[in-house]
Amino acid sequence: MQVTDQIHRTIDIPEDPRRIISLVPSITELLFDLDLEEHLKGRTRFCIHPKEKVNKVPVLGGVMGLNFHKIEKIEPDLVLASKEENAKGEIMELSNQFPVWVSDVHNLHDAFSMIYTIGWICNRNEKALALTKKIEEAFNTLNHIPENVVKAAYLIWKNPFYTVNRETFVHDMLKRSGIENVFADKKEPYPIVSEKEIRQRKPDYIFLPSEPYNFKENDVKAFKQSFPKMQIKRVEGEYFTWYGSRLLNAPYYFKQLF
Repeated sequence: MQVTDQIHRTIDIPEDPRRIISLVPSITELLFDLDLEEHLKGRTRFCIHPKEKVNKVPVLGGVMGLNFHKIEKIEPDLVLASKEENAKGEIMELSNQFPVWVSDVHNLHDAFSMIYTIGWICNRNEKALALTKKIEEAFNTLNHIPENVVKAAYLIWKNPFYTVNRETFVHDMLKRSGIENVFADKKEPYPIVSEKEIRQRKPDYIFLPSEPYNFKENDVKAFKQSFPKMQIKRVEGEYFTWYGSRLLNAPYYFKQLF
């Protein structure tokens, strides 16, 4: 069957794919929640959820730096990848041999579309629809939170500092939580910012997530010294960046932030 992915490519995928490889941590977790565990034949080392089950699935490298020899031995019916997370050259090389469906998720609507489509491709329509309905209901509980309760700078890396603009999934999660992203207007999705710029934007909070860079308590102490007028808060990055079934618990986490 022919399927269009989220970067608008048309791919020929076998009906009822039985050998699936996921190169995206949030999609790997989603496959387990769609009862596709028996068909999942490969993952990246960053695919760490669900912890009690995922270790049974062979590791094929990182989100970049894939082991093509191992992938070729699996002969996958379907490879699930991400425009943002995976290396373009590797995805194009894989696409020459296997059906590769690429996600491109910038907001909750895109995430729903991704879940719907994977559910349809893998004959899990009902489960995918039920999951998105539950996620939507969970996010509806955030409706009572007024927008822009606080201003925040969300950093994803240090040395140098990288943050996020309005085009990113992180921004959408912040907005839905009533948090104003002080760097929303930046041109690049993941711009570099200086300490001076952070001070100029006057955020109430600086968020230091657990991923992609895992900020530690020592980082919190250093930031408190550098930005004494701002609240420094470590946050669980997975709830701001994973766009699969982990979204089900994200609204509860956001409500507990303050």
